[in-house]
Order: sequence, then C-alpha cells, then structure tokens
Amino acid sequence: MILGTDEFQVRIIMRVLVAFVAGVIIGFDRERSGKAAGIRTQMLVCVGSALMAGISVFLGKWYGVPDADPARLMAQVITGVGFLGAGVILKNGNKVLGVTTAATIWTTAAIGISIGAGLYLPAIVAVCLVLLLNPIAVFQYKYGLKGDYYLLKVKPKDERKLEVILSRLGADVRSRSVKNGQVVATIISSHQRNDQLRSMLKKKKVGYDLELSED
Repeated sequence: MILGTDEFQVRIIMRVLVAFVAGVIIGFDRERSGKAAGIRTQMLVCVGSALMAGISVFLGKWYGVPDADPARLMAQVITGVGFLGAGVILKNGNKVLGVTTAATIWTTAAIGISIGAGLYLPAIVAVCLVLLLNPIAVFQYKYGLKGDYYLLKVKPKDERKLEVILSRLGADVRSRSVKNGQVVATIISSHQRNDQLRSMLKKKKVGYDLELSED
C-alpha cells in the first residue's frame, strides 16, 4: 500500500513530537545533575534520530518499494552519534570524565530511533531506565561502590597512625609523598568511606585535611 504524502508526513511529525518530549525529559534529568549534555542536546539527538528513523521506515512505503531496508539510514545515525559522544569524553589527570554522558547521548539516539520506528513501549521503558542513573549513582556513592580521588594530608608525626588507619579501612592508596612538610596520600574513596575515615582519624587524634583531588 502506497501512503499519501500527507499521511506520511503526519505520522513522522507525531513521532518527532513524542521524541521531543522524551529528549526533554532525559535532558532535564541530566541537566539537573550538572552534566554537559542537557535539555537541548538530548532533545536534538532524540528528535534527529526519530526523524531519520521515521524517514527510513516510511520512505520505501511512500515510493512503493517493499524491499527497501530502513536499517541502513538508522545505522548511519548510530555512527554519527558515536562521534558526538566521543567529543564529550575528557581525560583529566587520573580521571576519565564524560563516559556516562557519552553513553546517555548514544542511548537517547537509540530511543529516538525506536520512537521513529513506531516502537513506543521499548522507548518508554528505556527512558525510565535512563532516569534511574541518578538514584543508582547515589546508591553507589552511599555504599562505597564508587569513589573519587581524594588527597589526605597529615603531619609527618602522624604518618604511622595514618598507615594503620588506611590499612584497617582497606583503603585504595594510589600514591604517597611528602609536600610542604605534610604527608600527602592520594586515595580512592567515597562519602561513606570518608565518614569512616574521619571517625577513625578523630578517634586517633590525628589532625588532617581531606579534599577532592583536581587531578
């Protein structure tokens, strides 16, 4: 069956509007977390992907070519979004930043493709799963499953006490040095482990300075 031009365009427009809403929801959630790819970026990725997928699906039917392969154009969307995602990944010293943001952009494109192809239920489920990123991150940090680099500074006279405390905590110590008359340990820690560390340092009467590493 050959679709009329008007019906062809209306169906794509409806799917693009649904993709717009999905992209805004994802973007708002990411922007609220202070991430680089916010509402506008996620919305554009989702809308663009849905538009290309919609054109891919209906183009063959519009021209009456039943054997047309809609996956070809969609595959190019994924390739293009891969380059876009790579642009937000940065290496800062010991840390690699932007990997989750890049993965989110890639997933948003997949959601847009799903909407453009008319697969609304999988798209809705995927949006809900993306919205779980922040709760999962909170859980990871709270229970010490994920950590950041911290600089722990103590006086040289307390170095032995520090070694004992870090050993008891099973801390992931990446380096140790003496700078400006202080012993500086670079550790990977989390909010929960920091609370335990502060408690033990206070109990041992160790003066300290604990700060998030810039590197």
